[in-house]
Amino acid sequence: MMYFFQGLAALVLGYFAVMASCAPWLKSRHHNMVCHVEEQLLRYMRHKFHALSDEAQKIDTDTDTRLIGKDLFQGLQGHGRCYVLKEVIDFYLGNVLSSEDLHAKYSHLKEIKEFLALLTKQHMSDCNTKNRTQAKHNIDLLKQKLNQLSEKRAAKVIGELFMLLQEIGKYCSVPNMKEPGH
Repeated sequence: MMYFFQGLAALVLGYFAVMASCAPWLKSRHHNMVCHVEEQLLRYMRHKFHALSDEAQKIDTDTDTRLIGKDLFQGLQGHGRCYVLKEVIDFYLGNVLSSEDLHAKYSHLKEIKEFLALLTKQHMSDCNTKNRTQAKHNIDLLKQKLNQLSEKRAAKVIGELFMLLQEIGKYCSVPNMKEPGH
């Protein structure tokens, strides 16, 4: 029993160490940009997203269906793409990745969910678009595809999280900013 608590304490301390190391990068420094994430933070999280996606892709046998791809951003530019990314992340967090059973099944899922929630709150909170009709249409198409997948939908979403991170990098990354005095 004592080893359980020691292991739990080490896990909690490790979590706080990771979040503390991410804190400087999660500060919003580019107030004139709507969607902005420092490249270094994306690089830091990339291997976790990739490992998680690899786990899920072993279960996801549907190679024809793509959720994250050019269709998702069709007819949208700049702020519209940011808006779609934020809405998709919010939908995934609230509707697909909310199951506690998934945490036991997939390593890194909890950490990635916390990262995505923080990302949308601190780096994408101002994402909006004048072309909401097109953005909502694209998001609705993604939801329709998901509904057709039924019980395999979580594996598909998790399997494509790495592609989602790549899209965030493509539309939202900014060069690393040095802290004053460093």
